[in-house]
Formats: sequence, structure tokens, C-alpha cells
Amino acid sequence: MNARRLGVLALLAGAGILLVRWLRQWAGDPPLQRTSHKEAIERPENVASYSRFMGLLPLRLIRGYLAHYAAAGSVQWRVLDVGCGPGWFPLELAGQAPDAVVIGVDLSYPMIAEAVGHAELSHEKQRVLFAQARGETLPFADGTFDLIVSTLALHHWQDPVAVLEELRRVAQPAGRIVVFDTRRDVHPWLWTVLKAGQSVSDQMQLCEDGEPSASVAASYTASETHRLALQAGWERAHVKAGFGWIMLERPAARRATFAAPPVPIRKRDDVS
Repeated sequence: MNARRLGVLALLAGAGILLVRWLRQWAGDPPLQRTSHKEAIERPENVASYSRFMGLLPLRLIRGYLAHYAAAGSVQWRVLDVGCGPGWFPLELAGQAPDAVVIGVDLSYPMIAEAVGHAELSHEKQRVLFAQARGETLPFADGTFDLIVSTLALHHWQDPVAVLEELRRVAQPAGRIVVFDTRRDVHPWLWTVLKAGQSVSDQMQLCEDGEPSASVAASYTASETHRLALQAGWERAHVKAGFGWIMLERPAARRATFAAPPVPIRKRDDVS
């Protein structure tokens, strides 16, 4: 390799380093303080854009993994998805739990209409139902569901403690609850990628609402999420955090809630 090519490569490398540094300075760091977010996506064009976004291959792969994870190791006769959006995740859950009835609820009626349309085209339409409902006041009796899930909805809830209390109420005492969301303290480089992608995308209507960085800024950290679960009275609360995600889980109980009474011991001098 001659000196001219080496010079060109060195120039490109230097330009790349400067570009990377500029991007990091331009994007800044992930927000330290949480900012509130709107409760629901209502505008029809935004609903359609969100539905297309959630249908992309990377998100389908993530959704498939989450559905498999949530359905594994627990009884799935009655499943609830709170904040179901356009219905992709309830349909995925139905495929993972072939004996279950899956109900998806969302605050946004246009989202529910979108979900019903997707269900009509699915093989699982007989086992998946949708209804409009608030997370703080779910229209179900105590202990109705064996498995409750929620994906990418935690940061939308205006009163997360009240919603988590409701999830606990409508879950079986030994049932499982899995809440998956983005995390506010994402890795700085992931934050940079999100901001850059948002700024150059002009095909997604959601970018007008500052997405996806607005959702990240409204999300919680692992410690904050664990504190919310404790405030909601969860007796079993585990939190996992990854590169840009967080998962709050109440595992299924592996034993009875109440211990069996002790067996009386007969004295030696007892006579039958």
C-alpha cells in the first residue's frame, strides 16, 4: 500500500472520529430526570405508524422472545396484556400458549380497533379478545388471570403504582406478572443512535411526537421500577436491566402461599 492510500485512509479515519465525537456532543447524555409522557396514542395516522413500526423484523424477533419467556414455566389458561397497542403481542402470546384465552386491553380505542383488525387476519382470532380499559381500573374480578404481561406501556402510565396494584389484584395469588419497558439510563451510544435515527427519519409520523427518545426520557431506571413494585404491594418483585431495556417480574409462586399445618406428634405413652 502506497503512501497516498495510507494518507486517504488516515484522513477518512480522522473524519470518522470527528463525526462520532460530534454526534455524541450533539445527542448529549440520557436524561437524568424523568419527564412525563402522554397516556395513549390516539391519532389514526400515529396509530398506523406505530403499528408498522412494531411490525418490523427486529421488533418481531424481540416480541417472539418475550412471549416465549413470559409463557414458559407457568400455567396459561387466562392471559392478560395491559397496554396491548396494535395487538401484535397478544397474538404472539396465543401462539406460545395454545390452550390459553388471551385478552388485550388498551386505553386508546383506535389502538383496539387496529388490534381487532389484526386478529381477524390471524389463526388465533378465536382465542384473542380486545377491550378498551384503563390500567388503573381493570374491569376484571380479583385473581382472574394466570399470567399478566405489559410491554412498552409502563412509561405511559400516569399513576404506575395504581396500575401495578391492579395487575396484582387481577392476577392469581400464585400467578406471574411480567412488565417490559425501555430504561431511561440507556447506554449513551444507544441514546445517540436513537436521537440520530429520529432526526433523519421523515417517514414515521411518530417522530413528530419526539419518538423514540420521548419514550426513553419518560421511562424509569431499575431501582425506580423496583420501588414502584414495592409501593404497589408486590410480595415478589425481581428487576432485570439490559443495554436499553428493563424487565419487572413477579415470578409464579412455586409453593402454596400458606404453609400446611404441622402434623401432630403422638407421645410415646399414648395408647391407641
